[in-house]
Amino acid sequence: MNSPRRTDDPSLQPNATLDMTQTVAAQGAMCALLTPAIKGKFQEMSGGQILEVRVNDPTAREDIASWCRLSGHELLAAIDESPHLLRVFIRKRQG
Repeated sequence: MNSPRRTDDPSLQPNATLDMTQTVAAQGAMCALLTPAIKGKFQEMSGGQILEVRVNDPTAREDIASWCRLSGHELLAAIDESPHLLRVFIRKRQG
């Protein structure tokens, strides 16, 4: 799996155009609720599409990275949008 892109990658800045079809806004969701929410959105998506996850849980960065490694999805970037908002971009695995 590729390592996540740097958070200053211009292709992932807020105004960038990505092939995203879904967004999960999970403010207040801990890992026990976050990963099922991501899995549920992925069921609606095709392989290769990108999901944006918005979360304010301080442990989400590590939780999502671990989940991606275990599930085979590609973590593209984790961007600190503000002190209380993390934006994570995940590409759904093919097949």
